[in-house]
Amino acid sequence: MDIRLFIALLPAVFMFHDFEEIIMFKPWLEKNRAEIKQRFPRIDSMFKNHVDALSTSAYAVAVFHEFIILALVTYLSLCFSSYHWWYATFIAFSIHLLVHIAQWLMFGKYVPFILTSILALPYCVYVLIEFLKITDMTLGQLLFWAGLGVILTIASLVPAFFLASRFEYWKNHIYLQRAAHRLM
Repeated sequence: MDIRLFIALLPAVFMFHDFEEIIMFKPWLEKNRAEIKQRFPRIDSMFKNHVDALSTSAYAVAVFHEFIILALVTYLSLCFSSYHWWYATFIAFSIHLLVHIAQWLMFGKYVPFILTSILALPYCVYVLIEFLKITDMTLGQLLFWAGLGVILTIASLVPAFFLASRFEYWKNHIYLQRAAHRLM
């Protein structure tokens, strides 16, 4: 089968995975907050400082930001038959899944990203194997682009969560107030 099809599937696999996070994260966090606070106080502190203030819809804005970048990189790579940036994005996503699996192993029970991480991992392994068969990148180039992908993905979380927090502010202080004002 043509590797380009599997390359084109990356945005769909990303969203398949992130839907589980969007849908389940807040309910899971409420249910498991006491255990997280006891076992992982640093993570609990991070949640208090960054996650608690965001609604599910605001979190979805952050995911949408990441999706737009990933989809744009994927489709530009396909249009120009140049896969360096796609590979960087793909490796960052694959590592993201491995981090989730490690989190699941540490927590020892369901976390709101594990089912789709496990289901998406075979796609990542297969595509990586097939991509390595057709790429002309050297090992050094593969490592460089993988590292760049991880660094840029981490850096992209800053604007993603900035936009999410701005959306949350807009939703709570402008949109909902206007809606309440119209009802009066």
